[in-house]
Amino acid sequence: MTKSYELNLNTAGEFTPSLAISFPKIIALVIAISYGGGLWVNVQHELEGVRESHQLAPILHWLRDSTLALIFIFFGVLMAVAFSRWLIQRTNGRLTRRARLTLIVVCVGVFSGAAFALGIPVHAYIFGAHLEEGAALVADMLKDGSLAALVNTGIAALLVFVMNGIE
Repeated sequence: MTKSYELNLNTAGEFTPSLAISFPKIIALVIAISYGGGLWVNVQHELEGVRESHQLAPILHWLRDSTLALIFIFFGVLMAVAFSRWLIQRTNGRLTRRARLTLIVVCVGVFSGAAFALGIPVHAYIFGAHLEEGAALVADMLKDGSLAALVNTGIAALLVFVMNGIE
């Protein structure tokens, strides 16, 4: 059994792997991470007893927060894909397809976790602080962002596997 590889040569004659992306697959990632990761963050806050000044019913709270996170996650996923593509190009074709997809998944998880973290001050400003007593904003951002990054990496891995890549 032989493997076939698509050879792409740039103008300098160097190998560059195919790095095409599918916009519908990117949108699917954004939606799954926004609502899946948002669900995780809301469940985590509920378990910790974190409250807002005007608390909604849990399902409405999750839908509101996840919908508002869409824009942050959209840019986080785009930045992750751009960064991972840059890293893949730097390897000059030495990565297998599986390694490239793993790199993309990890970057999407980390960048979308950072996007969740960056949305915390905006959320706190709009809906009332949800910070634990005595906890600094940065500590809350790091905690929630890192937990979201772990969950988002799993969501991204599942989707990339189901969609057979992002190209």
